[in-house]
Amino acid sequence: MQNAWFFLSAAGDSRWLLPMTLVLLCALPSSRARLKWRWLTAICSTAAVTLASKLAFMGWGIGIERLHFTGFSGHAAMSSVAYPVIGLMLGGASRHGRAIGLLSGCALAIAIAWSRIPLQAHSLSEIFAGLTLGLVASAWTLRADTHPQRPAAAAVLAAVVIGLVLPLSLPHLPTHQLVIALAKALSGRTEVVESF
Repeated sequence: MQNAWFFLSAAGDSRWLLPMTLVLLCALPSSRARLKWRWLTAICSTAAVTLASKLAFMGWGIGIERLHFTGFSGHAAMSSVAYPVIGLMLGGASRHGRAIGLLSGCALAIAIAWSRIPLQAHSLSEIFAGLTLGLVASAWTLRADTHPQRPAAAAVLAAVVIGLVLPLSLPHLPTHQLVIALAKALSGRTEVVESF
């Protein structure tokens, strides 16, 4: 069962999600410019809020001790800003297909978020906060266009392949260490706050 949690968790890794969504964004037709800009804004805002919450805790110890909240779960936040929109896009033109796609995307994001619990990567409050942040951003994105055109099969394939390049070519990219280094640089600390 542990392997299933690792697999699900990997599907929420930003090294995979960000390149994949960038390709899908570029593949959307220019007639969907409003959707493109909303989704790009939602992704960037979600990533920025998540990073800021991690830096606030690591650099200055800002969190909520009684909830064991040290920052938004990045996997939960980024999965829930990406997969619901992708699911709706892949659902096609029919209302039924779009509903299934949207629900599938939300279910995948929730499963990815939950995978962080058995892997002991986040507390329940951090998962819930990340999911809420990402789902609100997805909902805001889809207010621009609830009938996005299904991307071409070639674009979907390119998104998957390009999304896999970074995780496979740089499997040990020290993203967490980069956040730690940034927290140290901004706060002036020699050691970051790791836990309450």
